[in-house]
Amino acid sequence: MRITEVLNETCSDYWPGIVSSIGNNQQEVLASLREGRSGITFSQELKDAGMRSQVWGNVKLDTTGLIDRKVVRFMSDASIYAYLSMEQAVADAGLAPEVYQNNPRVGLIAGSGGGSPKFQVFGADAMRSPRGLKAVGPYVVTKAMASGVSACLATPFKIYGVNYSISSACATSAHCIGNAVEQIQLGKQDIVFAGGGEELCWEMACEFDAMGALSTKYNDTPEKASRTYDAHRDGFVIAGGGGMVVVEELEHALARGAHIYAEIVGYGATSDGADMVAPSGEGAVRCMQMAMHGVDTPIDYLNSHGTSTPVGDVKELGAIREVFGDNSPAISATKAMTGHSLGAAGVQEAIYSLLMLEHGFIAPSINIEELDEQACGSEHRDRNDRA
Repeated sequence: MRITEVLNETCSDYWPGIVSSIGNNQQEVLASLREGRSGITFSQELKDAGMRSQVWGNVKLDTTGLIDRKVVRFMSDASIYAYLSMEQAVADAGLAPEVYQNNPRVGLIAGSGGGSPKFQVFGADAMRSPRGLKAVGPYVVTKAMASGVSACLATPFKIYGVNYSISSACATSAHCIGNAVEQIQLGKQDIVFAGGGEELCWEMACEFDAMGALSTKYNDTPEKASRTYDAHRDGFVIAGGGGMVVVEELEHALARGAHIYAEIVGYGATSDGADMVAPSGEGAVRCMQMAMHGVDTPIDYLNSHGTSTPVGDVKELGAIREVFGDNSPAISATKAMTGHSLGAAGVQEAIYSLLMLEHGFIAPSINIEELDEQACGSEHRDRNDRA
């Protein structure tokens, strides 16, 4: 997968909401980050499906009854996670309904990496059943479609501004944040809710397992399976969840006395163009350089893409070395704790970084038992430290 989801803390500020494998709100996530607590568990569902990889980063939350039934009937799990995250973000940002609802200056950009394979498979299976179309039902389309996340949030939150989804694999929700910034820079919006969600199911995971991209050696010790930069890593751990940030024009935020977590001062988005699954790293170099162009403050920390794949981790570190030389900032890979939530990863990791910044610490890269020799010399953090 691409490692072009570089996003540095422009003229906009943001507030986070999150549902992830390491917590269902800011407080739970913060505690997990501080403690280096893994969210990876054994999956009976993946085992029963006949998969080689039987671990995942699942959300530990019963969502039954958390959303009005007339709203949730349209939603996949990805939309549910994004909805719950948006509720948190609205509350955390102190946004009153009269500020963001029915306001053409307030928009929403949110997506998922894979839509909903669960409901795509369900729809096809139902169609082949004796009941045919009646078994499919009227609500599968909004659950299965790639734009389901933004569609299912815009109506209940009464969004009148821009409203669309982006689907760009691992970079999805980072691109959503970047697009939100650009909408504000262009003067088209004052506030944009940006982020995304990803469901977690065997229908999604089997595709990556067939590719050989998932970890298979640590089914008996799931908390050890995601091990970015460790010499014995063998693939990524698939995960689910959601995240949402409130991106707001700076003067607009200051005028209402908002608590500001960070300013976004740079954004980059590029393509590598070398290979479908094994990037050269050149695109990541240009992406980081683009994000840092014109930024005169030092870069103190990088939350790396770091998925725990043998090739991808090393390529990304090579790109970081090319950009920063001997002055590399501290690096850690939170996916070692969380797994890889695909389309939700960009926004979730932006939130992890915001929480570290807010509370003055750097979360560790856990499970580095034997550092890959190609990672030696990098400023990776395998322990808690003060920022």
